[in-house]
Amino acid sequence: MPDIEITAAVLGRVIVQAGRMIDGPFTRVIERYGITRNAWWLLTELYRTRSEEVATIGEHARRSGLAASSATIATEQLAKRRMVRRWRPKDNRRASFVTITDTGIELVDNARSDLERSVAALYEIFDQDDRCTLHDLLSRLLTDGLQQLDEQG
Repeated sequence: MPDIEITAAVLGRVIVQAGRMIDGPFTRVIERYGITRNAWWLLTELYRTRSEEVATIGEHARRSGLAASSATIATEQLAKRRMVRRWRPKDNRRASFVTITDTGIELVDNARSDLERSVAALYEIFDQDDRCTLHDLLSRLLTDGLQQLDEQG
């Protein structure tokens, strides 16, 4: 294979194609648990921040990359299944807070285990050093890259 210049477009295509490979197993797993993508992203944000200070639905929406209205709908869906608890403080009826419940924590733990099993073969092509490098690069893309995109408007 001839050497090609790794431009932003080339790298972007590779990242998108790799994401699409993993998207199939991801979709099958969350569908098995009966939740939408938005509900999954909100639930995993709540899971990740469960030991931090309680935050509004809007703040969790921002952190998980969802529109506030999408997070509200996801919260309603998850609350019906008792995976989250939602409430409004008496002194501020405009704010709505949400936390993950033990049922939600259990679902995330189980779904993540299923996700791990469903894509395990894909990751066997990498040795431990490769996995660490890939993790570090993609983590940097998610943190620094998103910050740069936000700054660009």
